[in-house]
Amino acid sequence: MPQTIRPTRPSTVNAAAVAARTRLTTALASLDTAKREYEIAVVTSSRAQQLLDTLEGQRARARADADDAAAVYITALRGGSQLAGLSDIDVVFRTGGDLLGGLGSLDRLTGLAEDIDVLAERAERTAARADELDDRAAAAQRTVDEAGLAAATRAVDAAEKAVEAARSSLAQAASTAAVEVSALIDLPLDSGQLSELGWTAPVVGRVTDGFGWRLDKPLANVNDFHAGTDIAAPCGTPIFAATGGTVVEARSFGTYGNWVLIDHGAGVSTGYAHILDGGTLVSVGDRVAAGQTIAVVGNTGASTGCHLHLELRLDGIAIDALPFFAARGVTLG
Repeated sequence: MPQTIRPTRPSTVNAAAVAARTRLTTALASLDTAKREYEIAVVTSSRAQQLLDTLEGQRARARADADDAAAVYITALRGGSQLAGLSDIDVVFRTGGDLLGGLGSLDRLTGLAEDIDVLAERAERTAARADELDDRAAAAQRTVDEAGLAAATRAVDAAEKAVEAARSSLAQAASTAAVEVSALIDLPLDSGQLSELGWTAPVVGRVTDGFGWRLDKPLANVNDFHAGTDIAAPCGTPIFAATGGTVVEARSFGTYGNWVLIDHGAGVSTGYAHILDGGTLVSVGDRVAAGQTIAVVGNTGASTGCHLHLELRLDGIAIDALPFFAARGVTLG
């Protein structure tokens, strides 16, 4: 019996892709953090600026009030000083002998003297209010300055550039991995069992997604790494066994929906996912032949439309089905 040659494991082939994907995940997390910090800085800066604008207006009015109060107090104080050296008769005579005018001046000066303490208190109060608003405005200005909006903007820009670099690195690594996996298929056909049974396309349709890392996932709950080949076909389209073997799984399988796994021997197996509800035509333990109808296309599990997810495994490890089938004379899609 010819010796079966095992290709290098995908875990080795895709090591660079795994590292690149990790870098991208880290970069995306950093970008999310930078964006959140930027949003916080925007809100903080905006609120502080609004408060600062309000306080600036209040401060200007308070300072003007304080200046006016001080001026009135000083004027009253000077008037009181002049009054202190005058007798009542002096006040009357200084009015030019007008008794009524003199008495009126006397009343005004007396009232002014009595109000000096009140005016002093008012001047102190308005000055204190102006000082308080000065302090609050200065604090608001510090908040605006310390919000770090400019720094947060620079951080977002840097994080976005890091994400783009990581995406580019991942795309390059995925491309390299695909080339390396394809090169692994330049091997002799597997041992007699597979070559004697032959291979066939499992469904007639169009390839819509290939094997490898995905930059953009179709659904949030699916893996970043696509372990198979998607072939679009109308729901109800027959699915054929790619080659002869034994059914080892026929069940509902999480995001794969309805699923069938066939063991072909020599460590090779094929899996068929998203089968229509009620569309599984085989059971565990069944022996199937190449080209035998085993199921029909569906849209179960994490699927965005009717299609077959074809998965090829070597010793339980998923590998790219396209070059493997091509090496056996079968074109998928």
